[in-house]
Amino acid sequence: MIRGRMVGLRPVLESDYPLIQQWVNHPEVWRYMDYELPSSLEDVRDDIERSRIEGEPFTILVGDRPIGRIGLNQFRRRDRICSMYMFIGEPAFWGQGYARDAVMTMLAFAFDRLDLEQVELWTLADNNRALSMYVKCGFVEEARLRRRSFKEGGWVDHVVMSVNREEFAKAREAWDDATRIVTHDSPAS
Repeated sequence: MIRGRMVGLRPVLESDYPLIQQWVNHPEVWRYMDYELPSSLEDVRDDIERSRIEGEPFTILVGDRPIGRIGLNQFRRRDRICSMYMFIGEPAFWGQGYARDAVMTMLAFAFDRLDLEQVELWTLADNNRALSMYVKCGFVEEARLRRRSFKEGGWVDHVVMSVNREEFAKAREAWDDATRIVTHDSPAS
C-alpha cells in the first residue's frame, strides 16, 4: 500500500473488477475517458491484465473504500519515462482533492521509488477540471492532438501533458506549503 495524505493506493484486486466495470460504464465517468461502451467484465479484466504486463495498476482508496484507478504504464526504462492514467469512479468523491492527492502520491512513487525522470499522460481536451488539477501537480501541456477520438457524435481533441523531476519538486513544495497553511494550528494562548 502506498499512502498519500487522503488516499491509499493498492494493487488492483480481482474483487475490484465489478466496481471498475460499474465506474467505466457510468456516463459522467465515461464522458472523459477514451473507452468503448458498454464495457463488459471481460473487457475490464483484459484491460487490467494488460496494465499488469505494461506497468503498475492501482486502486485508489479512501479508508477501505475503492473510489478510482491510477497507474503507471508504457515504461521506457532507458529514458526513465512512463505514462500515467487516473480516474475517480465514484462521483461523490469528485472535487474534494482526492484525485490530486492520488496523482501527487503516484508521482512521488514514480520519482522517489522508481527513479523516473518524466511522467506523461493523455486526457481529453474538454476535461477542464482534470487539466487544472494536473497543472497543480506540475504537469505542462506538450501537445494537442486534434480530432483524436470520436465520442457522442463529435470529434474530441486530446491533450498530452508531462511533468519532470524538477517540475514535480516545485509542485510538491507548493502542495506542502498549502497543506501547512490548512493544517497549521494557532499557538495556545
